Amino acid sequence: MNLQDAHRTQRTWARVAGLMYLVVLVVDLTGMNLHAPDLARSLFLSGSLFTVLLALGLYYAVRPVHALLALAALACRLVEAALGVIATVTGFPSLQPHLADSGMGAAMLQLTHWGNETNFAGFIFTVGSTIFFSLFLQARSIPRLLAFWGIFASVLAFSVCLAHLVVPSFPSMAMWAWIPMILAETFTGLWLLIRSVQPPAHAAN
Repeated sequence: MNLQDAHRTQRTWARVAGLMYLVVLVVDLTGMNLHAPDLARSLFLSGSLFTVLLALGLYYAVRPVHALLALAALACRLVEAALGVIATVTGFPSLQPHLADSGMGAAMLQLTHWGNETNFAGFIFTVGSTIFFSLFLQARSIPRLLAFWGIFASVLAFSVCLAHLVVPSFPSMAMWAWIPMILAETFTGLWLLIRSVQPPAHAAN
């Protein structure tokens, strides 16, 4: 693949990431406000699956900047997506008796309970988000203000999730800690979808 094709692929994946940022936000926020539990769980499940596409889009968008850090961020977002899928599947009441009857199902239920208690999925999400926005800043492939805001929002959410891990009574999902992240993902998603990214001046191995 020549350099021009590589840049075109990078920009295409960046637009995929932009679209998925918006789709995941809409799906998750809609699910949070629904009063139909099964429909809400179905939306959360689709949101977790869309997160895989989001993670891949972000990975390919920033991989030329630093491949190893991009891979670490991708791993974080994939773990987040996997935990989301497991938590959603085990949340369906009709499936819980069947899961409890098998060793793997029981382990999934235990993992979900631990995840709900610790909000580990949220914690690992903030790690990946911080790395991705840091790579965007390093590449200068999106506006610096937007990248700085993304880092700020990610670190704020990371701090709240870390505090919850250390002191479980600390509210990890306080809205004041997540509104900056919602704004960061909304405007970054719009930018990537419409403008994509500018190829970095240099690539790190």
